[in-house]
Amino acid sequence: MPFRDRPLRDKLTHTGFLLTAAVMVILLIALLAYQLIVQRNALAEGVRAHAMVIGSNGAAAIMFHDALEAHETLASLKHIPDITWAAFLLPDGKELASYQRDTTDANGNRAVTDGIGWNYLLIRQPIVLHGQYIGSVAVQASLASLYRGLALQSAFGGLAAVVALSLSLILSRRIASSIVRPLLDLVNLTEQVRAKRDFSLRATEYGADEAGRLARSFNDMMEQLEWHDARISAELQQRRLAEQQLNQLAYHDPITGLHNRHYFKEKLETAVAEVLRYGTSCAVLFIDLDDFKIVNDTLGHETGDKLLILVAERLRHALRSNDVVCRIGGDEFAVILENRVSTTQATRVAANIVGALSDPFDIEDHRINIGASLGISLCPDHASDTVSLLRNADMAMYRAKGCGKNNFSLYASEMESNPVSH
Repeated sequence: MPFRDRPLRDKLTHTGFLLTAAVMVILLIALLAYQLIVQRNALAEGVRAHAMVIGSNGAAAIMFHDALEAHETLASLKHIPDITWAAFLLPDGKELASYQRDTTDANGNRAVTDGIGWNYLLIRQPIVLHGQYIGSVAVQASLASLYRGLALQSAFGGLAAVVALSLSLILSRRIASSIVRPLLDLVNLTEQVRAKRDFSLRATEYGADEAGRLARSFNDMMEQLEWHDARISAELQQRRLAEQQLNQLAYHDPITGLHNRHYFKEKLETAVAEVLRYGTSCAVLFIDLDDFKIVNDTLGHETGDKLLILVAERLRHALRSNDVVCRIGGDEFAVILENRVSTTQATRVAANIVGALSDPFDIEDHRINIGASLGISLCPDHASDTVSLLRNADMAMYRAKGCGKNNFSLYASEMESNPVSH
């Protein structure tokens, strides 16, 4: 029998069953995928932890090139079933000692960089002794046990799905029967009228008049609700749009689209507070474009605005995704680096910015060459409050500008006694 000709109860039952089955299959697949990712990441973290311990224990052996001691250190990994291979590598990449588990899960391809394959994962952990890089330890683990666990979970999940679908089928039939019962009563009444041709029969208020009135009242109510809902949705949409526009105006620069000075101050206060609270570090980079005023005066403000937009794009590409870049003035920008920033990291970022802005800009028929002078100040190394941090970064920036422009300078206390005039 075609589906459209089946009783309404069967249609509801079959539809509910199929929807339930589809949802359960999707959930089961999603759960298994999630478990695969979580367990694989957990295994990777565990292997990395073992690599750190082995690297610490074998540091002396690597320092003195003691292959026997290094081999004995690696042999301690035999108690970890998932680890199939490990090796100590010297700075030149040569293997000092290695450990190989006698198992079919071991993979013959050895790499020197982190990676996750279908059957194994490889972790390489650098070994540093007294601040000097002396080598690394590479550890490979098999994913076989992870897949066996997922297979067992799949089996239990499939069994649970079968039980749930069976219960769903029973409940769907009962629910469908309760839903269609008023309609069946009305159908039976109309069939009696047709069979007996007795037009004196009347439906009860519940079965005929009330059902019809309820349907009409419900439709009227739904029309009103739809109208009210559409109006409320439109008002909420307008309100959200207005809030977004206000937020855009309050915290973003209208020319470059970057965050503005107001956002920069709030973000910097938050970053400094987190440094003082959690004992981390952050850095502020002041950026002043070299010779921008000449471009603005000779080529016009429109060209100057286009140049600022291109500068903003290059700054975004030169920074990490979690770094904050703001336009705080006409040709002045600022960058906030967070999450335990070191002097080396800050100077590396500054060098990237200087390099990015040193290339010429092509605007219409003009090739424009500008540079940037950067000042760097770290918290808490150079200052523990926003005012001092900004002052130090500004002082370092002018020191860089005084040293020939298109350069960066790290704040030093000597700048206090020999400042560069603005």
